Amino acid sequence: MASRWNMTASVMALTLSAGTALAQQRPPECRNLSYRGNFRLNGAQQHLDQAGRTNFPEDRQRALADAERLLQESARAGGVDQATLWYLYGQFYLMKHDVVGADSSFRKTEALTDPDCKREIARRRRNEWVPIQNAGVEQMNAGNVDSALALFRRANLIYRDEPYAMLNVATIFVNRNQNDSAIFYFRAAAASNDAPRFTEARATALFNAARLVQREASDTASVGAEARRRGVADSAVRNERLRAALEAYRDVLKVRPRDLQAQASVASVLFSLQRTQEAQAVYDSMLAHADSMESLDLFDAGVALFRQDRYDLAARATELGLAKNRCYRDALYNLANTYLAAKDSVRLLDAARRLVAVDSMNRQSLQLLAAAMQRNGDTQGTLRILLKRDSLPWEITVLRFDLGDTTATIHAVLSNLQPKPLSGFKLAVQFVSGACEPISQQVVEIPDLNPNGSPGASYDFTLAGNGRGIVAWKYTVQ
Repeated sequence: MASRWNMTASVMALTLSAGTALAQQRPPECRNLSYRGNFRLNGAQQHLDQAGRTNFPEDRQRALADAERLLQESARAGGVDQATLWYLYGQFYLMKHDVVGADSSFRKTEALTDPDCKREIARRRRNEWVPIQNAGVEQMNAGNVDSALALFRRANLIYRDEPYAMLNVATIFVNRNQNDSAIFYFRAAAASNDAPRFTEARATALFNAARLVQREASDTASVGAEARRRGVADSAVRNERLRAALEAYRDVLKVRPRDLQAQASVASVLFSLQRTQEAQAVYDSMLAHADSMESLDLFDAGVALFRQDRYDLAARATELGLAKNRCYRDALYNLANTYLAAKDSVRLLDAARRLVAVDSMNRQSLQLLAAAMQRNGDTQGTLRILLKRDSLPWEITVLRFDLGDTTATIHAVLSNLQPKPLSGFKLAVQFVSGACEPISQQVVEIPDLNPNGSPGASYDFTLAGNGRGIVAWKYTVQ
C-alpha cells in the first residue's frame, strides 16, 4: 500500500471583522472598576479616550504619553484599585500595539475581576488579534513564511481563545518537518476553546497531532536514537510512541465520536501494538458505517486486516473503498493478493483484470493476472499473459503518490527491460477522479534508455496534477 500523509490543517483567513476596535474608545464597561474616585486613574482614562477619538497622530501620541505618566504615578502612589490600574494599562498598551504589555496587564486584571469584565477584555484582545491574524494569512499566501510565522506568533500572544492562528503556526512547522513544535501548536489549538462552533477545527487539530505522533513511532532513526539515549530497546520506545498516538486518536473521538478516520487510525495502532481483538472489534464497527469513510481509510483498513489474516474483512474493506475510488492501483493490487490468499479464484480473476486495466506495463500486475487464469483453469490465457510479462519492453513503477486538496503529485521510474536500447517516447499520465475520469493530464518525454542492467537504463520523473477530486492515476503511451 502506498504511504500517504495529508495534513488537513491549512492557513485560515478570518471572515469576521474586528468590530468596534480601540479606535472608538469609551469608558470601561467593566462594572467593578474604580477610577472616578482617583484623580490620576480618572485622568488616565480620559487621556486614553482622547487618544482613541483624535484623528491627528501628534495629538494621539501626546494623549498616550499623558495617560502613561498618570498610570505610572498611580502605581507609585499606591492605594489604587489594582484591577482598574491594570485594565487601563492594558488599554494603553493595545493603543500602542504592544501585545506583550497588553497581555501581561490584562492577565493581572483577569485574576482580580468578574466574568463580565473578562468578556470585555476578551473582546478587546480579539479586536487586536484579527488584523494581525489576517496579515499573517496575507504573508503566507504571498509566500513569505517567516513573516507569516512572526505575525501568527504575535497574534497568539494577545488572544488565544480561537484556534486559527495556532493551526496556522502548526501547519508551518509541519511543512518544515519540525514535528514536536507542530504537535505542540495543534494541541494548543485544540485546547483554545470548547465552544461548539470550534468543534471541527479542534478535531482537525487533534487528528493532525495524532498523525504526527504516530509518524514519530515509525521513524526508525528517531526511535533508535531515543532508545540508545535512554538505554532501552527500540521496541520499548516504539510501543511508547504508539500508545501516545492511540491516546491522541482517542482524544479526537472525544471531540467527534463518529470520526471514522480516527477510528481507523485507532484500529491500525492497536494492530501495531498486537492488540488484535480490540482492533478487529473497531474494524467490525467501522465497516458497518463504510458509507461515511474516505476510500484511502478503507484501503488502510484492508491492509491492516490482511496482515491479521482476516481476508474476508480485508477484501470487504478494500472493495468498499474501490467503489469510491475505482482506479487506485495499490488497492487493486492489494485486493488481488487478498483473494489470492483467500483462494477465491473467481474474485481473484476479476480483481487482476481490473488491476491490469489500470497498470498494464508492470510485471507484478501481469503475474497476478496469470496466477488468476491458472487457478481458473485457463492454460492458454496463463501462457499468453506470462509471455506478455516476459516480453515487456519497459516497466513503470510508481514510487510515491501524494494527494492534496486540489493537487496530486506522482513520482515514478520507467525502466528498460530489454538487453538493447529503448527509443524515447511520450507517456501521458492522467490524474483521475473516483469514477476513473480524467481531471488533469501531464505528458512526460521519456528519453532514449540504455540496455537493461547498464547505467542509464531507467528514468525517474515527477509530475503534478491540478484539480479538485483527484484520487488516483493511470497512464497511456502517446
